[in-house]
Parts: sequence; structure tokens; C-alpha cells
Amino acid sequence: MVSSVFIRDMQVRLFEGRKAPLDLPDLIRFHKDLLAGTSIQYDAELLQASCNNAYHEMSVEILEETGLYRMIPEVDVLLLAHNFPNSRPDISVVNYLMNRYQGQFISFAVNDLGFGAPFAALHMLQHYLNREGYTQGMLLVMDQTSFPYKIDELDSTAGPDTAAAIYLDRTTGSGPALLGVDMQYAENSIMDTAGLVFDRLVGAADVHRSRISLLIHPDLKELCQDAQWYRECQSENCYDPSHWSAAPFFSLQQMLGETDSGEYICLMHLEKTDSFIHGLMIRT
Repeated sequence: MVSSVFIRDMQVRLFEGRKAPLDLPDLIRFHKDLLAGTSIQYDAELLQASCNNAYHEMSVEILEETGLYRMIPEVDVLLLAHNFPNSRPDISVVNYLMNRYQGQFISFAVNDLGFGAPFAALHMLQHYLNREGYTQGMLLVMDQTSFPYKIDELDSTAGPDTAAAIYLDRTTGSGPALLGVDMQYAENSIMDTAGLVFDRLVGAADVHRSRISLLIHPDLKELCQDAQWYRECQSENCYDPSHWSAAPFFSLQQMLGETDSGEYICLMHLEKTDSFIHGLMIRT
């Protein structure tokens, strides 16, 4: 049985400043080779108005700004979750961090799951931290938006690059607790599938729906607001999807800091591109 792990710290960060595009011949060749034989056009001019961040730099900034880098030597598992590709595919982020901070952790990246990647990563972390020899874990969630080609998910309303850092500990026994993570493909009804995910999380936490504050993707709210499980929750809030993969954690951090947020928070995400419902339950 998977038991709860505790959230010792959670930090979020916007990266709104702009850097000059990198002029690296090997990187330019990589992107041109990547696009060769496709209808997508390489356009370096698109980078002129972009932030031009790379994940290893974003990781260092959020870790050192918040002091979480001091925890790296104690971390047993470190995962990176993102949707958009790294602007520096030549750098392994987790290996870069291991070398910089002298970490001894197991590490890998979780992607190709859309903006649901952080939920899958938290699911993996929870299972790791229930095994002997693993007590502390860290999840870095980030998305950078600088590409020399057009991306359908990015338009004129796109927000800045974003990141979140979540530090988990099995042994602390205090603070918010991650009680469960669940996900389900919606083969038919998204509303019914969301209800199934919600019921499994509620059942595992053994708590009545009326004690739960719901934090939900606005598109999922639109589809589920007439469902009985949705109406029975204590309260509901939507998060801003423009913060990409880290979006839910900006709102979750705010809710965890409020005294009236309730004892339980259920975070529900809809990944529209592949019809997946993701959810997690937290005891505040």
C-alpha cells in the first residue's frame, strides 16, 4: 500500500526576463536536422522576442533563489517534469545538477505526457519514497517557450517561462501530506472519468467530499460543474493554465498558505490532447 509523503517545501517562479538567443553552430544544425523533411520551417527570428531560458539555468535559479539547493545532497530521487523541449538538448539537466551540487540521487526526466507530466512524476516519486532506502525526493517542473519554429500551443497570449520545485520527505511527519496521485484515460465521458479519478482519491484518503476544496483546470470545470461529485465539494478554485506544466502549483502554493483553504485539497487536471484526467489529494 502506498502511504502519504510530506511536502516540506514548494516554490514557484516566473522567468519573465529576456536573454539573447544562443548562437551555437551545433545547436542551429540540430534544429535544422530535426525539422528536415517536415513542413515546419526553421526561423531564428522567432527567438529574438523570446526569453531564451534553458532548463539547467532555470533549475539553478529557482533552487538557489529559494535555498532548496542546500537539500540536494540529502535527496534520494530527483525528477524533472516538462512538456516543451529544452532549448539546450545538449545538456542533461539532472546530471548537471548532480555535478553542481554533489548529489547522489537517482534521477531522470518525465515528458511526452503533455502538461500532465508533473502528475506522473509525483506518482513515481510517491512510490519511490515508500521503498526502503528512499526518504527524500525533489520534483522540478518547468517549461521554456523559446523555439526557432512555431508551436501550436504557443500564441500571442502565451505567458512567460515558469518553474516549480517541490521537496518531499517520507519521515518528517508534519506539513502538507501528499495522500495519493491518480490518472485515467477518458475513453468516453470526461466528466465520468474525472468522477472516477476523484472517487478513487477520496476513497484512498477516507474523507467525505464536503471536506474537500477542489483546485481544477478551467476546461475540466466547464465539463464537470454539473456532476454530483463536483457540487458536493466544500469549494472550488481554478488555476491559470498559461503557467504551463507548473500551472497547478502556483495556485496550490497560494491555497496552502491560506488559513481557510480547508483540510483537504484535490487537484484535478485535464490533458485535452490525449484525454487524460490527472488528480492528486493533499491533506493541508
